[in-house]
Amino acid sequence: MSKFVKSKFFLVPLVLVLGLVWFRPVTAPLTFSNDHLPKPPPTTTVLAVGDIMLSRNIGTKIEAAGNTDLPFEKIIPLVSEANIAFGNLECPLSDSTVRLRDGLVFRCLVADATGLKSAGFDILGTANNHSFDQGRNALDFTIDYLRNVWGILPVGTGQNFEEAHEAQVISPHLSSPTSGEELKEGVKFGFLAYSYSARNDGGNTADQQIATISDLNQLKIDIQQAKDRSEVIIVSMHAGIEYVRDPNQEQTDFAHAAIDAGADIVIGHHPHWIQTIEVYKEKPIFYSLGNFIFDQSWSVDTTEGLAVRFTFRGKELRQAELLPIIIENNCCPRPATETETQNILKKINATSSVISFE
Repeated sequence: MSKFVKSKFFLVPLVLVLGLVWFRPVTAPLTFSNDHLPKPPPTTTVLAVGDIMLSRNIGTKIEAAGNTDLPFEKIIPLVSEANIAFGNLECPLSDSTVRLRDGLVFRCLVADATGLKSAGFDILGTANNHSFDQGRNALDFTIDYLRNVWGILPVGTGQNFEEAHEAQVISPHLSSPTSGEELKEGVKFGFLAYSYSARNDGGNTADQQIATISDLNQLKIDIQQAKDRSEVIIVSMHAGIEYVRDPNQEQTDFAHAAIDAGADIVIGHHPHWIQTIEVYKEKPIFYSLGNFIFDQSWSVDTTEGLAVRFTFRGKELRQAELLPIIIENNCCPRPATETETQNILKKINATSSVISFE
């Protein structure tokens, strides 16, 4: 065979190989996208605090300091950092300029209560035994002012029975609703609030504008209706005996009934002391968070309060963090020190500052 033929047979496969290399298609590097994966549920923190009263000595101290944020200054970060902040407003608002200096009839001047907005409260329970301290018009004024001026949702009171028993729904991942509009997406938190009495008369008086704890069947109805509009239900209970550590039977019955009906958390107010905690059917009951802003400096226990920071993953409660506070100067709360925290937790037999629900 000639050299030409040999070289020709040699060149053919070489050309084919080079051609394959030269003309092979250029492909983009492999990439991986997470777009097809479901988004993780949002993490939401809900802060609950105790009784807030901005009348009497509190108003006097605000006036003397010329500082409407005075009672809130040391706890603003605690409140504002939460996605939802909730407390019990223990006095009706008023546009009066006359402060009440003493007594058991409260009046919160709006000029003394602007710290509620600047601190970052989103929703306030207005059903308690001081709801009617300034009469029916003042209650209506409170509901309207909170909602339409400060954008804070009032819960537990209304113009009528239906409004008082209607859940207030809020989602921190959307704009806070202030005109009753329905939320279309995001995790929805529904709040209900109840009191043992509409007036400070030992529970002898009922009123259609205040949701009360006396009708457990109505409680069940309210929670079922709330579940149609929200995924997490938080119930506030203003009840119990003042200045005692343990709940009474009325508190226990109401709290258990709320959870049996579908509530996820029950939060108590009124005793002015921190009361014991119960986990019932894997749901937490805080029978009393004690005082948050109050002028009861005549005992150690009335100057102690408990804030609770709940952490949700989507609609699932993951943990509750116990955050004791100390009220100083007969008006102003601050976070408790580590030593103070341990002493307070011992009083309610809490072995840890975190309750896990993982």
